[in-house]
Amino acid sequence: MHVNLFDRFILTIYSFALIILSCIAIAATSGLISPDVFRPYVEQMLSGTNLAYLIVAIIFLVVSLRFFFSSFRSNKPKVDRGIRQRSDLGEVNITLQTITTIAERAARRVKGVRDMKTSVKALESGNIINLRVSVDGETPLPDLTQKLQQDVKEQVEGIAGVVISEVTVVVTEVAQQDNYAARKRVE
Repeated sequence: MHVNLFDRFILTIYSFALIILSCIAIAATSGLISPDVFRPYVEQMLSGTNLAYLIVAIIFLVVSLRFFFSSFRSNKPKVDRGIRQRSDLGEVNITLQTITTIAERAARRVKGVRDMKTSVKALESGNIINLRVSVDGETPLPDLTQKLQQDVKEQVEGIAGVVISEVTVVVTEVAQQDNYAARKRVE
């Protein structure tokens, strides 16, 4: 959780006040301090004549509520998941969306590919690109899938500098020529 300077200051004062109150409560309940010492303060607090106790109690309540609700929200900017690489000059994070875009651009250049969905997984065992493609039905599938795997791997590794351990291809359908021609005219 990202805490700004004001919140840190308030949290420090709040923590210090709770430490003091905890020490007093421990001393009072263990018998180190006589209950008679606290009796005038408790009577004054319960009589409602001292406004200072009410103000302190309200301040503690507001600060407690602020810290309670701020623990549920995250002010941290979302960091896109990606593949991190370390170089002599610092760290580089290439987002998975960037890898996906490069892979799709390479796959669209392969003759016979009509439509696709791409996903990238950055695992400890290696980076994997999954392609789900629709093909034209004219190009032999073994040639097409091998070219897809090779071109996507080479493009991503060449442009992004990221090692790809595996490119999986799933052929989801063979596009009908008349559907493809009609879709092409609409686009």
